[in-house]
Amino acid sequence: MGIGGGFVLTIYNKASGIVESLNSREVAPAAANKTMYIGKGKASVEGGLAIAVPGELSGYWELHQKYGKLPWKTLFSPTIELCAKGSLVTDFLEKILASQKNTILGYPELAAIFIDPQTNDTWKAGNRIKRPVLGETFKVIAAEGAKALYSKDGSLLPKLLQDLQNVGSILTENDFYNYRPEWLKPARAKLRNSYEVYSMPLPGSGQILSYMLSILDGYKDLSISDPLTWHRIIESFKHGYGLRTKVGDPRFVPNVNTVLQKMTNKNYIAYIRDMIVGNMTFENYDYYGADFAGTDDSGTAHVSVLASNGDAVAVTSTINYLFGSLVVSPSTGIILNDEMDDFSTPGLINAYGLSPSPANFIVPGKRPLSSMSPTIVLDRNGDTRMVVGGAGGSRITTSIALLILRHFYFKENICDAMNAPRIHHQLAPMRVEYEKGFNPSIVAELAARGHQVVESKADFGFAALTVIVKQGRSVMASYDRRRTGSISVRPYNAGVGNCY
Repeated sequence: MGIGGGFVLTIYNKASGIVESLNSREVAPAAANKTMYIGKGKASVEGGLAIAVPGELSGYWELHQKYGKLPWKTLFSPTIELCAKGSLVTDFLEKILASQKNTILGYPELAAIFIDPQTNDTWKAGNRIKRPVLGETFKVIAAEGAKALYSKDGSLLPKLLQDLQNVGSILTENDFYNYRPEWLKPARAKLRNSYEVYSMPLPGSGQILSYMLSILDGYKDLSISDPLTWHRIIESFKHGYGLRTKVGDPRFVPNVNTVLQKMTNKNYIAYIRDMIVGNMTFENYDYYGADFAGTDDSGTAHVSVLASNGDAVAVTSTINYLFGSLVVSPSTGIILNDEMDDFSTPGLINAYGLSPSPANFIVPGKRPLSSMSPTIVLDRNGDTRMVVGGAGGSRITTSIALLILRHFYFKENICDAMNAPRIHHQLAPMRVEYEKGFNPSIVAELAARGHQVVESKADFGFAALTVIVKQGRSVMASYDRRRTGSISVRPYNAGVGNCY
């Protein structure tokens, strides 16, 4: 969760019964335009031009103003201590750092954080990475609040702006002054057995998740061992990603409500269900509603929270790629996002012959489309049954859908559902990706129906989820074996279980 990026959040207040979403995603700066990356190589992913206006800290402040109980200043003490003590390098982080060593060495400020000066190599598992400059920044934020970065009175903003100017960023003080997080009505799907799924609306992918689940909910004969079920799952993914190419930030896309109405219209969903043919698939993109190319987003972090009073929070944060724009502010220690790469650029036909979606073109103040889908599932009594979200770019949405299907439809316990090999389709490329260990007979049946099937080679290519489930008084929490995570219970409760 980095203050150089942004987040999206779904929150449930048990006492009031209200579920709402907070959009604190980054926005395009005022000087941005839709053609700014044409002919500029990697400018959308590396360096100052890749940086969108960060929203993370402003969103935290907004959330605290509405729901906070503890004094703002006290919230930062553990993080300040961690910056001084150093955060522990896990096996997963060691692997990431090693794979990116050459890139890290090309950016001195980044190397100062992630390279061991004694070995001139990346840090290893068991080492601790200290962030003293960032710790000082958090001390200022603890004292000044969000105005430290978003106000004329903030003491951090002038330093950050100077650092940004030095790397060619187009962000200005007014971009920070004018930034506002926004409260939104969450995406919602009503499923069988009176379950209600609430997730992050546009520019998040909660509506895409809800649409996929609503298509599948209409089948009464879903079975985990039935190849037809998995064919239907893949087809629902393809239809979901087809409509995803037509949506973007609702404040800037005039016809987006027409698409959203389709996604929630029972008759249209039934029509799409009828388009799913049991013994074959299709390879023309327009069959699935895709007129344009979608975008791939990247690295994220997710936290799921369930309180003893029944309140729940699912929050997903990102700086986009592994190290964002690769820009570190020397004076603040903040790693800046490369969120501008989540927008589409005109004229760039992708490898599958699809044009970029105008719904996701750059406009000043606009937020780019995202796969982030922090989700809360409630039962008919208004009790939280699941809090879930994940990291992993475009695979987040399908991974959450699979976890919900396995747990609520196929009745798997959450540990088995979390660890089960996954399958993914995002329409472009036109292929099914499956993890090693996925049922080979089902893979063969999918191929027989015309699907191109490819085993995923990446060690961490699929999304890594974090989930809490509750049934009665029993609570179970799990993080994904695909990466690393942690589970914390405060105060300790022997009735809370985990998979590890």
